Amino acid sequence: MKKSIITFLLFLCCSVVVSAQIPNLNSVQPDSAATDSSSIVEGLPTNVVQFDELFSTGKIISALVLLILTFFFVRLVVFLLERLAENQSAYRLMIKRLIPFLNVAIWSTAIFIVIAGIIDPPIETVLTVGASIGIAVGFAAQDILKNIFGGFIIILDSPFQVGDKIEVDDYYGEVTQIGLRSTRIVTPDDSLVTLPNADIVNNAVSNTNSGALDCQVVASIYLPADSNISLVKEIAYKAAISSRYVYLNKPVVVITENKVMDKNYLLHLKVKAYVLDIRYEFLLKGEITELILTELNRRQLLPISDLTKQKEGA
Repeated sequence: MKKSIITFLLFLCCSVVVSAQIPNLNSVQPDSAATDSSSIVEGLPTNVVQFDELFSTGKIISALVLLILTFFFVRLVVFLLERLAENQSAYRLMIKRLIPFLNVAIWSTAIFIVIAGIIDPPIETVLTVGASIGIAVGFAAQDILKNIFGGFIIILDSPFQVGDKIEVDDYYGEVTQIGLRSTRIVTPDDSLVTLPNADIVNNAVSNTNSGALDCQVVASIYLPADSNISLVKEIAYKAAISSRYVYLNKPVVVITENKVMDKNYLLHLKVKAYVLDIRYEFLLKGEITELILTELNRRQLLPISDLTKQKEGA
């Protein structure tokens, strides 16, 4: 990969040098077939001067200063927007979705200023460098450009946005950053996963909340098949609506299914409720489960394990 990048840069520099020489070489037109080679030699110093003017020390320093200032400006904007999003919980997702667009817009503006305002190359150089980049893509930067194009597709098509809970391959978590090369998500165990944009575009993506602040949470409880269904459903419903993380503007649904595990029939109790904020997804699921089990134990509706029976018999 490093060799490919170095090859690409060398190819690009050679193209710029050649493009800087083309105008002067074309200007040397022989008057007759007996053109003296000294006329060509006389044109060479002017080529070097033009290349030096194109990439003079002042222009290089100005471009570097502008890019460094742009880098810190982008970091400052991202920091301020993230702080604002955390302080305004109702608009948290909307504010965070602005970050990728502002990132692309600021960097695009800075690069345009560097090329058109500082370097200001002639049209021949622009065309030559553009052709060189097109050729170099074929053998030096395919993977990088695939990820960059994938980043533009994600930003424009919006299959997910910053703040959404998504699942890609075997990874599930909250999207924290959408870059031009990769997308970062934080998993439930607080691990930061970086996914190349090209892989995301070519795979199925499951979006839990699709831009909404709330999302559905499913808590599961397995009970004996002969349990009182109406009673356990009532207990599960009350446990869900009494949670401090539940979003009561959306319905709470309790359903039951028959399951066979280890040749035993079980009652699978599912509680479907919506969480106030996707960050509390697992807190809601855990609290509903705890409240249900606590109430079932209090009413002695759960089967007693063999170990408990042995302790009571002793």
